[in-house]
Amino acid sequence: MSHHAFVFGLATLVLAANAVHSQGRVAQQGSNAPASVPPLVIGQFPNVVVPPGNPMTPEKILLGKALFFEEQLSSDDTVACATCHLPDAGGGDPRAGVSVRAPGNDGVLRTPDDEFGSFGVVPQDRSGNFDDEPNFGVGRQVTGRNSPTVIAAAFFNTQFWDARAGPVFEDLAGNVVLPEFASLETQAVAPPLSPVEMSHPQRDWDEITTKLSRARPLALATDLGVALEQFIGDAATYGPLFERVFGDGTITRERIAMAIATYERTLIPDQSPFDLGTLTPQQQTGLDVFLRSRCDACHDTSNGLFSNGSLQSINLPDHQRFVKVPTLRNVGLRRRFMSSGQFPSIVIVLQHYQQLGRFVPGPGEVGAVRDFLENGLTDPRVAARQPPFDRPTLRSELAPSGSNLFGTATRGSGQFTPLMLADSPPYLGNPAFKIGLGEARGLTKATLLCSTRKADPGTTFLGIPLALDPPFALAKPFIVGRALPGQGVATFRMSLPVSTAMVGQKFYAQWFVRDPGAAAGVSASRAAEFELFAPR
Repeated sequence: MSHHAFVFGLATLVLAANAVHSQGRVAQQGSNAPASVPPLVIGQFPNVVVPPGNPMTPEKILLGKALFFEEQLSSDDTVACATCHLPDAGGGDPRAGVSVRAPGNDGVLRTPDDEFGSFGVVPQDRSGNFDDEPNFGVGRQVTGRNSPTVIAAAFFNTQFWDARAGPVFEDLAGNVVLPEFASLETQAVAPPLSPVEMSHPQRDWDEITTKLSRARPLALATDLGVALEQFIGDAATYGPLFERVFGDGTITRERIAMAIATYERTLIPDQSPFDLGTLTPQQQTGLDVFLRSRCDACHDTSNGLFSNGSLQSINLPDHQRFVKVPTLRNVGLRRRFMSSGQFPSIVIVLQHYQQLGRFVPGPGEVGAVRDFLENGLTDPRVAARQPPFDRPTLRSELAPSGSNLFGTATRGSGQFTPLMLADSPPYLGNPAFKIGLGEARGLTKATLLCSTRKADPGTTFLGIPLALDPPFALAKPFIVGRALPGQGVATFRMSLPVSTAMVGQKFYAQWFVRDPGAAAGVSASRAAEFELFAPR
């Protein structure tokens, strides 16, 4: 028997035990399934199962929500859990697009097996300095899978497309912390250490918890809402919040995971037209066709989740693999589809199933199924950011990567143009503010110039566009790392002052690189504008 056939057979065997019934909105009962065959789907929609040892409380929900939207959880303050899993984007990534690609199995970008994932962090070395990565250079890295939805994830007993996050949550020593129903906790501890998603190589949990112990909660976010504002109050760090939830202010990996998972268990989308019995005639037709076509063999309608949680392969071109069946709830708010993200619309998804012969629609039935999926399964609270799907606004939404760049760059050796890396948030008191240089000539000298004034348009020096006006508040020399043209990197780091009198002040920066391959012997980056702001 092949490996894929074995996996499919095992998944089929456990479908019979795919629900743990509960009484009321939240249940904390054990499973009736045999211990050796854990269920794939837990709870009875819309009632969630809570793992013994991590009870839900209002304050733990709010702590988890703060951590879920906390960009300071990443190593460079630019990525939160929510960055790739925004509720109003169907629990996925609103940034997903044609250019957001990672190499597939062939290791080469722009080939048919590319994965359409989510932007993560700019490559960094083990010290947090900018680095050059073979596939992405100094651009934001991209995850190897389309981000799955966080909404209704609480009803799955495994997480990730490959189901690798299981229901037993363990500490770093392998000791069991939560013995069952804890796949959300298991999943939550992976992204903060990923050097692609939120971290740098060899980052550990001591570094993360130390950073959180000094960070002002949600300092970079806005529009927190009344409940979060009141919960955080005047807390200067996360310690007092953890004390209110767990009894003391110790911040640990396990507590972070339990709080985030608790918040995620509130994201229950049970007010769609399907739930309320308000499907339009066309949407009802779409549901009828959906059932007639046996789509519910995997996207189970009887459990309310529209997924049986099993691993399946649907013969995706260039992406043949077994992945967990996703819920279809709020699928109309998603930007990309399938684990690969290779399909940009529901229409193309339906075309794929038609090509497989699994969906044979009659006249007008494609539109009806599409209407049912895109609208009949959408909870209006999700798109409208209404509780429990209300949320803060992330700093990265207000200041997207590269949005503060201006001016003209000058090419250097090998036709490479030095890049300005300027996404570090310039908030007052930032202890790890940094400005980076990438794609420069390697093993040469570079200078970072900073000024409080922009140069007039068209200003040049030795024929090089100059974006800043003297006097220069900073002229910092560097020896550019790496040897090859186009791989030179440098990182300037500093602590920003705390004085609130500086709120709103601007400064500007531009890199200049000594390069005999450039027309004037010097190449230059574009400039960046930084406006100092006070943390929330």
